[in-house]
Amino acid sequence: MYKKYKLFLFLGIALIFLYYSVGRYEDFSLQKSISSCTIAKSKLKKISPQEARKICEVEIKESR
Repeated sequence: MYKKYKLFLFLGIALIFLYYSVGRYEDFSLQKSISSCTIAKSKLKKISPQEARKICEVEIKESR
């Protein structure tokens, strides 16, 4: 019986940490995606980085 409590406690704590990490790193992931898209678009389409960033922000936020 004691082993089941330890398992449930471990799973509960793991779920809390996963929930916290998703919330914390979601913005970081979004910024990295926008940065990589900006670099790719500015090199491929020969547009300014500011224009590429605006285009990428719209595209990425629409796909979410």
